[in-house]
Amino acid sequence: MKSLDYNQSGAFHMAPRNVSDFIHSLPKTEIHIHAEATVSFDSYFALNSKYGADPSLKNPADFRKLLKMDSLETMIKNFFYLQSLFRSPEDFLYIVSDVRDYALRNTISYLELFVAPSMVLRRGEVDFAGIMDPLVEGFAAVAAAGGPDIRILVDVSRAFGFDNAAHNLSLLLDYLSKRSTDRVLGIGLGGQEAGNPCRVYKDVFRAAKQTGLHVVAHAGEEVGPESIREAVLELGAERIGHGTSAIQDPALMDLLKERSIPLEICPTSNVVTGKYVRRYEDHPIRQFYDRGLVVTLNTDDPVLFDVELEDEYASVERRLGFGREAVLDLVRNGIRAAFMDDAAKARAYEALDRALAALG
Repeated sequence: MKSLDYNQSGAFHMAPRNVSDFIHSLPKTEIHIHAEATVSFDSYFALNSKYGADPSLKNPADFRKLLKMDSLETMIKNFFYLQSLFRSPEDFLYIVSDVRDYALRNTISYLELFVAPSMVLRRGEVDFAGIMDPLVEGFAAVAAAGGPDIRILVDVSRAFGFDNAAHNLSLLLDYLSKRSTDRVLGIGLGGQEAGNPCRVYKDVFRAAKQTGLHVVAHAGEEVGPESIREAVLELGAERIGHGTSAIQDPALMDLLKERSIPLEICPTSNVVTGKYVRRYEDHPIRQFYDRGLVVTLNTDDPVLFDVELEDEYASVERRLGFGREAVLDLVRNGIRAAFMDDAAKARAYEALDRALAALG
């Protein structure tokens, strides 16, 4: 059995030398992660070289320097640049291989991936099917080979307004009407939150839900708790991406708890963008957890923020006082909040139990 330390608060904590091994041994889910920000620097360098997009970038390390940021606005700008490098259907195979490798490195058995088509479509070089087919077919092949189960949420995006979001949904519904696949789960609302209130996209979300698609929304990342309330009450969002500013509104936290609406928490992302949290130790995820909210742990943009899921688990254990049982609660919440069917969730819980039994 892994050795444990007993701290003054009366909670068991993993001994430091065993934290990484313990976390790595657990099969995990991740439900808030963006495809284009999970692609490796090597892959982006290859795409940049293929198209001669920026000759000043001489090697993969130059991309790491390019993507340093200090705000959400800068992050979105950099994210758009990365998206501009996908210019043909075969380019999206980099996403398939790099997301697969990321999941394997972090012992992630199930992952829900945001894919944002807007920038690619606006360039006019690839149509919607040219984006989706390589991903749908590639992730299906990964699962068939015994790899991680990777599903897709299409980010309709608030960055370009209502008409663009509605158009993205229309393209998705047309795509699904012509292809039989369960790889695509639903839609998400990402992009610049300030100045783009959730309520504007109410009709898009209603139309998506009427077709049976799942719906999630980024909210409370750079706008106050009113954004989260809108996402829940106006959009009917099944999960909230980030939700950081909910800590300002006890009544809202009660609503989230009462409705069991999961929060897709991304601590490092929130610290780097710096709107509501400047130090990891000040992140409200621990307060959300102690209050009984359904909190899940995610990375948001691994490449942009230089963080992977196992790093986040180690950080909440070391810096926010999540002991072994609390870490396991986060892992279980990831299964609970995922858009798996009941049978898949049962298998995921059983796999977690087997991993724990193997630890003694």
